[in-house]
Amino acid sequence: MAITARETLVIPAVVFAELIPQFKGNTKQVSLFLKQHKIGIEPLDLKAVSIAGQRWMKYLKKKSKATCSNCGKRLNKKEHFLSDFYIGGFALAECDAILTRDRGIYKKYFQDLPGYEPLSGNV
Repeated sequence: MAITARETLVIPAVVFAELIPQFKGNTKQVSLFLKQHKIGIEPLDLKAVSIAGQRWMKYLKKKSKATCSNCGKRLNKKEHFLSDFYIGGFALAECDAILTRDRGIYKKYFQDLPGYEPLSGNV
């Protein structure tokens, strides 16, 4: 999927937080990077958060269970974070497509996302 001059690349604010470790905590560098690459930052609105919450509930019901080797207590195994669902909810509520390297969560929990096309791992 190629981005044309008429299209805008945006990220939800939660992605800004996820980028901070890549820039060793320097938020000014994150902002500069996004500005240089013409990537906008948008807030999460109630519609996006509601979609994320519904899909998160579906995920929580399906997640696998593990057992503690010491006490035998059942443990919930989480492979994804709520922020993954915020991103999917944002894309579904606000965007025409999603650009991602993740081949699992969006395909499984956001099949109705228009324009979903996973990128190869070489990006």
